[in-house]
Amino acid sequence: MEIEEVMLYLEEHGSEQNRRIYWNHGVPDPKYGVKVSDLKKLQKIIKKDIEFL
Repeated sequence: MEIEEVMLYLEEHGSEQNRRIYWNHGVPDPKYGVKVSDLKKLQKIIKKDIEFL
């Protein structure tokens, strides 16, 4: 998985509602608004892709 694919994944799985929640909790811009559960799925994909490391 290339960095461009990771960024595309983040953009696709982000939501405006989550960006507002993260903003209320003090997360600075830029933020994608991706749920932690989606980030964990991405982590599993990257962990299996040894070429990314």
